[in-house]
Amino acid sequence: MKNKDSLFSFIKKTFLPFILLSFYNVPAQEKGSVEGKVITSDNKPATLVNVIIENTNKGTVSDENGNYQINSIDAGNHTLTFSLLGMETKSIEIAIIEGNTTKIEDIVLNVSEQQLQEVVLEVRRKNKFDQKETEYVSRMPLSNIENPQVYSVITGELLEELQVTDIQSTLQNAPGISNVMQGIGSGGVGLNLYLRGFSADIAMRNGIGSAFRTGTDQANIKRIEVIKGPSGTLFGTNLVSSYGGVVNLVTKKPYESFGGSVGYSTGSYNLSRLTADINTPLNKDETVLLRINAAKHYEHSFQDYGLTRNWFVAPALTYKASDRLTLNIEAEIYDNKSPSIYFNPGSAGLSSMDDLNYSFDYSYGSDYLQNHNKSFNIYAEAKYKISDNWTSQTVLSKSNVDNSTNYLFLDFIDNNDAGRRIMNIESQFDITQIQQNFIGEFEIGSLKNKLVAGIDYYDVKTPYRRTQFVYDTIGYNNPQADFNPKKYENLLGETDAFRIGTRDQHSINVYVSDVLSLTEKLSVMASLRLDNYNDIESGYSQSYLAPKFGAVYQIVKDKVSVFANYMNGFKNVAPDLSSGEEVELNPEFASQIEGGIKADLFKGKLSTTISYYNIAVKDVVRYVNNGGVRSQIQDGEKTSKGFEIELIANPVKGWNIVAGYANNNSEFDKGDESVLGNTPYAAPETTINFWTSYKVPMGLIEGLGFGFGANHISDSYVDDQNTLLSPGYTTLNSSIFLDKPTYRIGIKFNNITNEKYWANMGSYVQPQKTNNTVISLAYKF
Repeated sequence: MKNKDSLFSFIKKTFLPFILLSFYNVPAQEKGSVEGKVITSDNKPATLVNVIIENTNKGTVSDENGNYQINSIDAGNHTLTFSLLGMETKSIEIAIIEGNTTKIEDIVLNVSEQQLQEVVLEVRRKNKFDQKETEYVSRMPLSNIENPQVYSVITGELLEELQVTDIQSTLQNAPGISNVMQGIGSGGVGLNLYLRGFSADIAMRNGIGSAFRTGTDQANIKRIEVIKGPSGTLFGTNLVSSYGGVVNLVTKKPYESFGGSVGYSTGSYNLSRLTADINTPLNKDETVLLRINAAKHYEHSFQDYGLTRNWFVAPALTYKASDRLTLNIEAEIYDNKSPSIYFNPGSAGLSSMDDLNYSFDYSYGSDYLQNHNKSFNIYAEAKYKISDNWTSQTVLSKSNVDNSTNYLFLDFIDNNDAGRRIMNIESQFDITQIQQNFIGEFEIGSLKNKLVAGIDYYDVKTPYRRTQFVYDTIGYNNPQADFNPKKYENLLGETDAFRIGTRDQHSINVYVSDVLSLTEKLSVMASLRLDNYNDIESGYSQSYLAPKFGAVYQIVKDKVSVFANYMNGFKNVAPDLSSGEEVELNPEFASQIEGGIKADLFKGKLSTTISYYNIAVKDVVRYVNNGGVRSQIQDGEKTSKGFEIELIANPVKGWNIVAGYANNNSEFDKGDESVLGNTPYAAPETTINFWTSYKVPMGLIEGLGFGFGANHISDSYVDDQNTLLSPGYTTLNSSIFLDKPTYRIGIKFNNITNEKYWANMGSYVQPQKTNNTVISLAYKF
């Protein structure tokens, strides 16, 4: 690892002494403590009650027995406040004596245990990795237990513990996700991943579309939702380019008090990252709220060449115009410069990437060859409460992205040497989505209904110019061949573009989804979408009906349910023009049948989802050569089936676990004879994710924590012919941190066994980071 000695010398001299001093944070003589118990009016322990020392940053929540304790309080008189969402707040005056613990008589909340449990059900945070409440997955308020669809959530608390500095590092912490890497296509660089045997990318923020080849920074992400299976019914083909699922980024929102944090991360490969999160009300009534997240990031590649430099600003404003109307507007301004290098070993005659004569120390690239991405995204929402049971939601998403892309393709001619092929793409993305939803609850007789009905309009315009040329040859014997920027500019200027055009597409869609409660425990879902797609450049349009069905039976109300779903997705297919006449083709179609069990047990300490799915894709287009004419045939079929297990647990206070196992079997059933019976590229059979941490909940070393994690991905193929293998791998990570009310310090050790592995997107692969260390410091206010 580069700068290893100097890095750990810095830790030893500067960082560790500070931690050790923090461990011995014994209250000084002017400090004291308070402890006591909170009970309900029927003499039961009151759990998860907020206990706050007013006008300080001191506070805690009551435990399962109703007990609470707050240490290191300044001596003197204070106000101690007890509160719980939906309950009347109670305050008492206390006197803190230096060096002593003030014991308070039992505080009685005037509420029964049953009422308290109903409130706690909404606000409990026993397991910080288990937060499945979402308004985006089904576009209506459904709990995980009553939702027939499978989804995973990577929480903000998990993101903090993982000390991630980019979104790519976070995604593999959801079951079934593999081969996360920089993706190519559509004229830009985005994130590519594989889910349930299918390629996917990120094109959704807060449940609505953004540019699918753009970027954002981790600093503005509150949580990441991974929605499993073909989800075309609610989201459409524009957002859901994958039958495996869709990734939704949920951004940070303003709240009704002043607060925030400032953080700095450093570590291996000259990492230098500064972040800020500032939230404040703008008026006394706290009806106008502002939050700003920002980041500045610099990092050298783990290899000899490659620089990443970006900055990011994301302001968000909430205006509570009345008791019924709330307006939200968010912006993301992102400027990123980074390399994108892709290994193309298809013509090298290899059977495994291990056969490539290559050292991970070398990138075969240059600090001077980069992509420059400038994006400006706007998200606006108006929520109007029509009545107690009905809400109107109007949403606008606007994305403007300028890309100056330089893909560097390393086309290997044998196991040693590769041609450096550069593809330059100048493109702009102008994407607009407008969505209107009506969300409500109503009864037909004795049957309860939850319904969402909506209409959306999606428009994308992308002018582009593409040029490519071979710069030179590089390889094992000459791994640092010079890259001359002037030579590159001359070659680019002398080469004609091989493609110039404009992507111009729009769609108008209507959808409806209803959840009908047949009994207190049994509910069914029926959904339908009418999708009308128009490609202006190619001059064709297609309309399609996409249904979705689901059923849930709660074996134990709000705790254990069995579920089943039928879902589908589709992709629009352009007509075949090879014969000189336009031959219309059907949209490609995928259907999923899935069933399983969901459980939320022991008052939220254990949450699990176990499911089995079968996805069948029909009308897949393939290309054939008929007498020198390349034409399309729509006869391909493939299946993807498997099972997934997700486990989130909080065995004892301070100890949290999140783990996932996914097994997938994908296969070509019909189509080209060269691939029949084969596994599609980049689809591993097994993926495993695991992370566990323990944070000391009280005492002299309260806040000290340790974490350990592992990720495993089995072998996958680089081609559909299954001739070239990308070997599987296992990476291990660990951390130590100190989390206090006003600051957090952490050290994260990534890939501690220095595993050398590849991410695979089919045809192209990328070497991934070797062992590295991240040191994070944050001040919270």
